[in-house]
Amino acid sequence: MASSPHVIDVTDADFEQQVIERSRTTPVVVDFWAEWCGPCRTLGPIIEDAVERRGGEVVLAKVDVDANQRIAQQFRVQGIPAVKAFKDGQVADEFVGAQPPQVVEAFLDRLVPSEADRLVADARDRDPDTASELLRRALELDPQHRGAALALAGHLVDEDPEEALLLVKPHRPAPEAEAIVTRVQLAAHATGDLDQLRARVDEDPTDAPAQLELGRALAAAGQHREALHHLIEAVRGGGDVREEAREQVVGLLGVIEDQELVSEARRRLASALF
Repeated sequence: MASSPHVIDVTDADFEQQVIERSRTTPVVVDFWAEWCGPCRTLGPIIEDAVERRGGEVVLAKVDVDANQRIAQQFRVQGIPAVKAFKDGQVADEFVGAQPPQVVEAFLDRLVPSEADRLVADARDRDPDTASELLRRALELDPQHRGAALALAGHLVDEDPEEALLLVKPHRPAPEAEAIVTRVQLAAHATGDLDQLRARVDEDPTDAPAQLELGRALAAAGQHREALHHLIEAVRGGGDVREEAREQVVGLLGVIEDQELVSEARRRLASALF
C-alpha cells in the first residue's frame, strides 16, 4: 500500500476525485498494476522514487486492476504495467510495460513545469517591462520555448516589430504565431489618415485598393467590425488586390476574439468569393 502524500492508492470509487479532478491543478500519473505482475514490481519502485524526488509537483496514483476492473476497462488497459498521465482532466501521455529509469524521468519531465514554464506563467500577471524581462530569461533557459517566444513577441509588436517576427518565425504556421504576424502587418498601416481614406471610398466605393487600405488602417486602429466590412468589399471588388484583401481578412480573423463577429465575417467572405 502507498504511504506517501505523493504516492496514493486509488480505487474505482475515488478515481474521479483523486485523479480526474486533482489533475486540474497537479499532474497525476496513474500506474495500473497487479500483485502477480513481475514487470509491475520492477517498474513500481522506479516510478515511485522519481515522483517522490519531485516533491509534490506530480502525484502517483496506483490502481490495482484486479480490485478495480471498472476503471481499468474504462481506460482500455489491456496490458500491465500501464502508465497514464492526466492533466486538466484528460490523458496527456502514456506508456505500457516496464521502462528504465531514464525513460520514466523523461516521461515525468514532460508533465512537470520547467523553470522556463514557471517564468512564462509568472510573466502573465506582471507589467510589460517586467514581463518582457521574465520572458527573455525563459528563452535563455529554453530557446525553443514557444509560449515564451509568442508572449514576448506580443509585447514587441509596436516597440520592435522586426524582433517580434524573428521570435515567431520558428513557430509558424501555428495560429498564435500567425496572429502575431498579422498584428505586425496591421501596425504598419496604423499611420493612415482615416478621414482621408473614408473620403476616397465614399467618392468611389468600387475602388478596391482604397477599400483595402481603409480596412487595414481601421484594423490597425482596433475597429475590427468596420475594417472587415471594407476588406471584404475589396475582395468583392476583385482586381489585383482581391487575393491580398482575402489574406488580410483571414489574418485579421485570427486576432479577433469575438467569435460571433468572426463567424459573420466568414460567411460574408465566402459570399464575396463565390
